[in-house]
Amino acid sequence: MIIIVFDKNLMRAPAMEEFLAIDRNHAVAFSDWTIIEMQKKNALTTSRESLAIAAKFPNQVFALRPVGDILEDQIRSKGDAIKLIDYEESVRLRQLATDLRRDPPPEHLVPFVKEAEAYASAMIERLRDEVADWEDALVSAVGVFTREERRAIAMRQKPSDATGRKMIDLLLGATRNFMIVNQQKQGSNPMKVKDAISMFGFRYSLCVLIHTLAWIGDGAGRGKKVEKRVNDAIDLQLAAVGTFFEGVLSGDKQVANISNAARSILRVWGAYVGKDWQHPDLAGES
Repeated sequence: MIIIVFDKNLMRAPAMEEFLAIDRNHAVAFSDWTIIEMQKKNALTTSRESLAIAAKFPNQVFALRPVGDILEDQIRSKGDAIKLIDYEESVRLRQLATDLRRDPPPEHLVPFVKEAEAYASAMIERLRDEVADWEDALVSAVGVFTREERRAIAMRQKPSDATGRKMIDLLLGATRNFMIVNQQKQGSNPMKVKDAISMFGFRYSLCVLIHTLAWIGDGAGRGKKVEKRVNDAIDLQLAAVGTFFEGVLSGDKQVANISNAARSILRVWGAYVGKDWQHPDLAGES
C-alpha cells in the first residue's frame, strides 16, 4: 500500500482524487492536526467540503494516531509505519465523511461536529500560545553561527566542517529538549542517535532545523504573524510524520521542500524512509 500524508489544503484538490483513483492500493493519511485544522471553524461546512473526496474512497482513507501517542515509537520499517494508523479513528472519519453526504443528515451529526469544533478551537489556541515566542527561539538558535556562516547558509554554499558540527549540535539539542518537554522517557537518559533517528521527535527537530536554515536563506525576517507560525508548526509536523510514509502532498511549496530535504538527509544517515511517491505537479524544489 502506498500511503501519502495529505495536508488540509489538498483535501479538496483534484490531485487527491486522482491519486486515489489511479490505484486501489493508494491511500491517504490525515494527521490529527490536519483534522483539527479542518474543524477549528465552521466545522460542519468545512468538514463537508473537505471530506467530499474522502467519501468517494472510504476504504482508502486513514487517520493517523495523535502525535502525542507516537512519541515513544521507533519506526524502522514499513510494518512499523503502518502501526501509526489509528484504525478506530479511521472508521470514525469514514463514517463522518459518509454522514456529511446524507440528506437529511443523521440527528447525531450536528452535536458531534459542534463538539469537535470546540475541541479543535481549543487545540489551535493552545498551539498559538506555544509558538508565540518561536521567533525569538529562531533568533537564539541561529546565534551560534557567525556572520560569515549565516551568509554562506543564505547563499546555499556547502557548509564547512565547523558549521556542519554546529548544525548537528542544534539538531541533537533540539531533539533532547523536545523529548524532555514532551515527557518522553528517553529525554533525560543517554540515547544513541541510531535509535533517536527512528523517532518522531528527531525527525520533527530535523524539519525545524531545515526550516530555520531556510529562514536564514530568506533573510531571517521578523514580524511573522502568530497564525502563520501556527501553520508552520503544523506543516513541520506533517513533513516529519510523512518521512515514515511514501511522502507528503501539500499546496505549500515550503512543506514539500522541507519534506524532500528531510527524507534525503535521513536516507544518507541510514534511517528508514518510505519509498518516494510524488505528484509531478506538486513536487517541491530540490
